[in-house]
Amino acid sequence: MIDCEARPDCRFGMNSCRRHPSETLTYPANNTYFGLDGFERFAAELKGLQQGLKEQAALKDPGEMVVLRLERRPNTLVANFDVCEYLPPSTAKLHVVLEVDYDLFVNKLKEEVDRFVEELREIVPSF
Repeated sequence: MIDCEARPDCRFGMNSCRRHPSETLTYPANNTYFGLDGFERFAAELKGLQQGLKEQAALKDPGEMVVLRLERRPNTLVANFDVCEYLPPSTAKLHVVLEVDYDLFVNKLKEEVDRFVEELREIVPSF
């Protein structure tokens, strides 16, 4: 017999914005789901980045329609942000790549994700 516990997904609202010299691209969404497992995996991958054991860390929704991926490159850290939207018959994708500050996006983000995971663990789901 397998002993397993169901872990509910959490619904989040997000509003992403990318400024460009000619315009600003925005993507609002109020039904983005992430599971606790995804946040725990992201925290572990961030720890691996801190320790030099991993080259990337990614926070992904279950269908990988929203992905924040941090990648270590020589002398820099890059954040890739991808948002996909299924628009039959194909999928539209917003892809943004930014060079980011290591301390802010690995060290500080790791602290915040750890704190957030602990808060999520305390939530009692209502069905």
